[in-house]
Amino acid sequence: MPFYYQSQGEGAPLVILHGLFGSMGNWRSIASKLSSDFKVITLDLPNHGYSPAQDFFNYQTLAQDIAYFLIENNFSPAILLGHSFGGKIAMQCALDFPNQVSGLIVVDIAPRAYNPSHNFIFDALISLDLSYYGSRSEIDKALSLKIPDMKVRQFLLMNLEKTKESYSWRINLVNLRNNYQAICAPITGNYPYKGKNLFIKGENSSYIAADDEQEIYCWFPYGSIYSIPNTDHWVHADSPKLFLEAILAFLK
Repeated sequence: MPFYYQSQGEGAPLVILHGLFGSMGNWRSIASKLSSDFKVITLDLPNHGYSPAQDFFNYQTLAQDIAYFLIENNFSPAILLGHSFGGKIAMQCALDFPNQVSGLIVVDIAPRAYNPSHNFIFDALISLDLSYYGSRSEIDKALSLKIPDMKVRQFLLMNLEKTKESYSWRINLVNLRNNYQAICAPITGNYPYKGKNLFIKGENSSYIAADDEQEIYCWFPYGSIYSIPNTDHWVHADSPKLFLEAILAFLK
Protein backbone atom coordinates (compact mmCIF):
# COMPACT_ATOMS: atom_id res chain seq x y z
CA MET A 1 0.00 0.00 0.00
CA PRO A 2 1.77 3.21 -1.12
CA PHE A 3 0.83 5.71 1.57
CA TYR A 4 1.12 9.44 1.00
CA TYR A 5 3.37 10.61 3.83
CA GLN A 6 5.74 13.30 5.07
CA SER A 7 8.61 13.10 7.54
CA GLN A 8 10.43 15.71 9.59
CA GLY A 9 13.10 15.75 12.27
CA GLU A 10 15.77 13.26 13.25
CA GLY A 11 15.92 10.49 15.82
CA ALA A 12 13.81 7.46 16.61
CA PRO A 13 10.93 7.05 14.11
CA LEU A 14 7.49 8.03 15.40
CA VAL A 15 4.57 7.37 13.06
CA ILE A 16 1.24 9.16 13.57
CA LEU A 17 -2.00 7.49 12.41
CA HIS A 18 -5.02 9.80 12.22
CA GLY A 19 -8.65 8.94 12.92
CA LEU A 20 -11.71 8.27 10.76
CA PHE A 21 -12.52 11.18 8.40
CA GLY A 22 -9.14 12.69 9.30
CA SER A 23 -5.83 13.20 7.56
CA MET A 24 -2.20 13.76 8.41
CA GLY A 25 -2.91 17.50 8.26
CA ASN A 26 -4.87 17.21 11.53
CA TRP A 27 -1.56 16.43 13.25
CA ARG A 28 0.65 19.08 11.64
CA SER A 29 1.17 21.13 14.82
CA ILE A 30 1.80 18.13 17.10
CA ALA A 31 4.16 16.56 14.55
CA SER A 32 6.14 19.78 14.25
CA LYS A 33 6.67 19.98 18.00
CA LEU A 34 7.63 16.30 18.32
CA SER A 35 10.11 16.59 15.44
CA SER A 36 12.65 18.32 17.68
CA ASP A 37 13.18 14.96 19.43
CA PHE A 38 12.03 12.35 16.89
CA LYS A 39 11.83 11.56 13.22
CA VAL A 40 8.10 12.12 12.88
CA ILE A 41 6.21 10.50 10.02
CA THR A 42 2.64 11.56 9.30
CA LEU A 43 0.59 9.76 6.66
CA ASP A 44 -2.85 9.61 5.12
CA LEU A 45 -4.55 6.28 5.75
CA PRO A 46 -6.26 4.45 2.84
CA ASN A 47 -9.38 6.23 1.55
CA HIS A 48 -8.25 9.42 3.29
CA GLY A 49 -6.35 12.47 2.08
CA TYR A 50 -3.96 11.79 -0.78
CA SER A 51 -3.38 8.07 -0.16
CA PRO A 52 -4.91 5.60 -2.63
CA ALA A 53 -8.37 4.14 -2.25
CA GLN A 54 -8.78 0.64 -0.85
CA ASP A 55 -12.00 -1.21 -1.68
CA PHE A 56 -11.88 -3.76 1.14
CA PHE A 57 -10.02 -3.62 4.43
CA ASN A 58 -10.05 -4.62 8.08
CA TYR A 59 -7.70 -4.04 10.99
CA GLN A 60 -5.54 -7.02 10.07
CA THR A 61 -4.95 -5.84 6.49
CA LEU A 62 -4.36 -2.26 7.60
CA ALA A 63 -1.89 -3.38 10.27
CA GLN A 64 -0.03 -5.38 7.63
CA ASP A 65 0.05 -2.34 5.34
CA ILE A 66 1.58 -0.24 8.13
CA ALA A 67 4.15 -2.91 9.00
CA TYR A 68 5.26 -3.20 5.37
CA PHE A 69 5.38 0.60 5.11
CA LEU A 70 7.72 0.73 8.11
CA ILE A 71 10.01 -1.93 6.68
CA GLU A 72 10.10 -0.61 3.12
CA ASN A 73 10.97 2.92 4.24
CA ASN A 74 13.50 1.92 6.92
CA PHE A 75 11.31 3.30 9.71
CA SER A 76 11.22 0.00 11.58
CA PRO A 77 11.02 -0.40 14.49
CA ALA A 78 8.89 2.67 15.11
CA ILE A 79 6.81 4.19 17.86
CA LEU A 80 3.18 4.20 16.70
CA LEU A 81 0.86 6.99 17.82
CA GLY A 82 -2.73 6.41 16.73
CA HIS A 83 -5.93 8.32 17.39
CA SER A 84 -9.34 6.61 17.33
CA PHE A 85 -9.51 4.56 14.07
CA GLY A 86 -5.76 5.05 13.74
CA GLY A 87 -5.34 3.91 17.33
CA LYS A 88 -7.01 0.60 16.55
CA ILE A 89 -4.73 0.13 13.55
CA ALA A 90 -1.74 0.88 15.77
CA MET A 91 -2.94 -1.65 18.36
CA GLN A 92 -3.45 -4.34 15.74
CA CYS A 93 -0.03 -3.65 14.23
CA ALA A 94 1.61 -3.95 17.66
CA LEU A 95 -0.11 -7.31 18.25
CA ASP A 96 0.55 -8.76 14.79
CA PHE A 97 3.99 -7.26 14.12
CA PRO A 98 5.56 -6.58 17.54
CA ASN A 99 9.10 -6.54 16.16
CA GLN A 100 8.22 -3.52 14.02
CA VAL A 101 6.71 -1.52 16.92
CA SER A 102 9.10 -0.15 19.54
CA GLY A 103 6.38 1.65 21.48
CA LEU A 104 2.66 2.34 21.31
CA ILE A 105 0.59 5.43 22.10
CA VAL A 106 -3.18 5.04 21.67
CA VAL A 107 -5.41 8.10 21.87
CA ASP A 108 -9.02 7.77 23.05
CA ILE A 109 -9.97 4.36 21.74
CA ALA A 110 -10.24 0.88 23.28
CA PRO A 111 -9.64 -2.56 21.70
CA ARG A 112 -13.35 -3.43 21.78
CA ALA A 113 -16.13 -3.24 19.21
CA TYR A 114 -18.07 0.01 18.97
CA ASN A 115 -21.65 0.78 18.04
CA PRO A 116 -22.05 2.35 14.57
CA SER A 117 -22.30 6.01 15.59
CA HIS A 118 -21.15 7.66 12.35
CA ASN A 119 -24.03 6.78 10.03
CA PHE A 120 -25.50 10.28 10.25
CA ILE A 121 -22.16 11.68 9.08
CA PHE A 122 -22.01 9.30 6.12
CA ASP A 123 -25.61 10.20 5.25
CA ALA A 124 -24.93 13.93 5.44
CA LEU A 125 -21.73 13.89 3.38
CA ILE A 126 -22.84 11.40 0.73
CA SER A 127 -26.22 13.08 0.16
CA LEU A 128 -24.67 16.53 -0.31
CA ASP A 129 -24.31 17.59 -3.95
CA LEU A 130 -21.15 19.68 -3.76
CA SER A 131 -21.56 20.99 -7.31
CA TYR A 132 -24.53 23.03 -6.09
CA TYR A 133 -22.47 25.18 -3.70
CA GLY A 134 -20.08 28.02 -4.41
CA SER A 135 -18.33 28.43 -1.08
CA ARG A 136 -17.25 26.63 2.08
CA SER A 137 -19.67 28.67 4.13
CA GLU A 138 -22.58 27.49 1.97
CA ILE A 139 -21.49 23.87 2.38
CA ASP A 140 -21.12 24.35 6.13
CA LYS A 141 -24.62 25.82 6.34
CA ALA A 142 -26.07 22.89 4.38
CA LEU A 143 -24.27 20.36 6.58
CA SER A 144 -25.52 22.07 9.74
CA LEU A 145 -29.03 20.78 9.01
CA LYS A 146 -27.82 17.20 9.60
CA ILE A 147 -24.66 17.80 11.66
CA PRO A 148 -25.48 20.52 14.21
CA ASP A 149 -22.17 20.23 16.10
CA MET A 150 -19.95 22.99 14.70
CA LYS A 151 -16.77 21.31 15.99
CA VAL A 152 -17.57 18.13 14.07
CA ARG A 153 -18.38 20.11 10.91
CA GLN A 154 -15.13 22.06 11.11
CA PHE A 155 -13.24 18.78 11.39
CA LEU A 156 -15.05 17.29 8.39
CA LEU A 157 -14.62 20.42 6.29
CA MET A 158 -10.85 20.01 6.55
CA ASN A 159 -11.38 17.31 3.89
CA LEU A 160 -13.00 19.74 1.47
CA GLU A 161 -10.91 20.50 -1.60
CA LYS A 162 -11.55 23.23 -4.17
CA THR A 163 -11.47 22.04 -7.77
CA LYS A 164 -11.69 24.07 -10.97
CA GLU A 165 -15.43 23.53 -11.23
CA SER A 166 -16.62 23.06 -7.65
CA TYR A 167 -15.61 21.21 -4.49
CA SER A 168 -14.78 17.58 -3.69
CA TRP A 169 -14.05 15.46 -0.64
CA ARG A 170 -10.55 14.10 -0.05
CA ILE A 171 -12.06 11.00 1.53
CA ASN A 172 -13.54 7.99 -0.23
CA LEU A 173 -16.91 7.95 1.51
CA VAL A 174 -18.25 4.96 -0.42
CA ASN A 175 -15.34 2.69 0.52
CA LEU A 176 -15.39 3.81 4.14
CA ARG A 177 -19.13 3.20 4.44
CA ASN A 178 -18.88 -0.19 2.73
CA ASN A 179 -16.26 -1.21 5.29
CA TYR A 180 -17.84 0.50 8.27
CA GLN A 181 -18.64 -2.80 9.98
CA ALA A 182 -14.92 -3.61 9.92
CA ILE A 183 -14.11 -0.15 11.31
CA CYS A 184 -16.44 -0.77 14.27
CA ALA A 185 -14.99 -4.25 14.92
CA PRO A 186 -12.64 -5.12 17.81
CA ILE A 187 -8.98 -5.86 17.41
CA THR A 188 -7.91 -9.50 17.54
CA GLY A 189 -4.73 -11.35 18.39
CA ASN A 190 -3.10 -14.42 19.87
CA TYR A 191 -0.69 -12.85 22.34
CA PRO A 192 -0.48 -9.55 24.24
CA TYR A 193 1.93 -6.83 23.17
CA LYS A 194 4.93 -6.83 25.50
CA GLY A 195 6.29 -3.42 24.55
CA LYS A 196 5.85 -0.16 26.40
CA ASN A 197 2.54 1.58 25.78
CA LEU A 198 0.41 4.51 26.84
CA PHE A 199 -3.33 4.99 26.44
CA ILE A 200 -4.48 8.62 26.58
CA LYS A 201 -8.18 9.33 27.08
CA GLY A 202 -10.26 12.47 27.04
CA GLU A 203 -11.77 13.10 30.46
CA ASN A 204 -15.14 14.00 28.93
CA SER A 205 -15.05 11.34 26.21
CA SER A 206 -16.91 8.03 26.41
CA TYR A 207 -14.60 6.19 24.00
CA ILE A 208 -12.57 4.65 26.83
CA ALA A 209 -14.90 3.70 29.68
CA ALA A 210 -13.98 2.25 33.07
CA ASP A 211 -15.15 -1.16 31.83
CA ASP A 212 -12.56 -1.03 29.03
CA GLU A 213 -9.53 -0.85 31.30
CA GLN A 214 -9.38 -4.57 32.07
CA GLU A 215 -9.33 -5.48 28.37
CA ILE A 216 -6.72 -2.81 27.62
CA TYR A 217 -4.40 -4.24 30.28
CA CYS A 218 -5.10 -7.77 29.03
CA TRP A 219 -3.79 -6.95 25.55
CA PHE A 220 -1.26 -4.30 26.62
CA PRO A 221 -0.05 -5.23 30.13
CA TYR A 222 3.10 -3.08 30.20
CA GLY A 223 1.49 0.32 30.02
CA SER A 224 -0.81 2.83 31.65
CA ILE A 225 -3.98 4.81 30.99
CA TYR A 226 -3.81 8.57 31.41
CA SER A 227 -6.80 10.92 31.38
CA ILE A 228 -6.33 14.54 30.28
CA PRO A 229 -8.69 16.97 32.05
CA ASN A 230 -11.34 18.96 30.20
CA THR A 231 -10.89 17.16 26.87
CA ASP A 232 -13.23 15.29 24.55
CA HIS A 233 -12.44 12.77 21.80
CA TRP A 234 -10.00 15.08 19.98
CA VAL A 235 -7.68 15.19 22.98
CA HIS A 236 -4.69 16.52 21.04
CA ALA A 237 -6.71 19.47 19.74
CA ASP A 238 -8.49 20.26 23.02
CA SER A 239 -5.33 20.37 25.14
CA PRO A 240 -2.19 20.18 22.98
CA LYS A 241 0.15 21.29 25.78
CA LEU A 242 -0.91 18.58 28.24
CA PHE A 243 -1.09 16.05 25.42
CA LEU A 244 2.51 16.72 24.39
CA GLU A 245 3.68 16.66 28.00
CA ALA A 246 2.12 13.23 28.50
CA ILE A 247 3.73 11.85 25.35
CA LEU A 248 7.19 13.24 26.07
CA ALA A 249 7.10 12.00 29.67
CA PHE A 250 6.21 8.53 28.41
CA LEU A 251 8.93 8.49 25.75
CA LYS A 252 11.78 9.67 27.98
